[in-house]
Amino acid sequence: MQSDTSKAERKKESFLEGMTKRLREAAALGHVLATEPRAFPGALWRVLKRFVRTVWNARGGGLYACGFVVTFLWLEATTFVGELVSSGSLASFFSEQLIEFVFRFTVQSLTNTVSAFLWPVWVIQMSPVWGLAALGALYIVFPRYIKDPITHWLFHDDEEAPPEEPENEAR
Repeated sequence: MQSDTSKAERKKESFLEGMTKRLREAAALGHVLATEPRAFPGALWRVLKRFVRTVWNARGGGLYACGFVVTFLWLEATTFVGELVSSGSLASFFSEQLIEFVFRFTVQSLTNTVSAFLWPVWVIQMSPVWGLAALGALYIVFPRYIKDPITHWLFHDDEEAPPEEPENEAR
């Protein structure tokens, strides 16, 4: 867990700075897609991994964070595919509906965010008995077997890795 001093030392970026950064990142992805299409999947993967890393840290890096990320990505992917399928053709999607899509997708992303916060409710709602059993099992299994591989995958190649927790030493 990060200490309060490390949180205070980090500069909080403003909304405008964050949006500018994301727009530049999107423009860079567009440039890579246009100039080096074979490099696009790798560039997109790095951006996605950075996003997951940010959300993971913001939600505490535990079972809830994992459920939130999985739910949010699933909802975003189904929204995007649904919008793409509902357009007449790929050309009409990019020419006529792109602006409308951006606004609709932004609103839908906010809805998806709220829905992702409630992911445990969705699990229980699918099947109350089995959903509670699955959440209970995940509560026990996740910190022991799943969290470390996910954390390693997210942070092994990143300079922004969360600091190691000090081990309890006998004094």
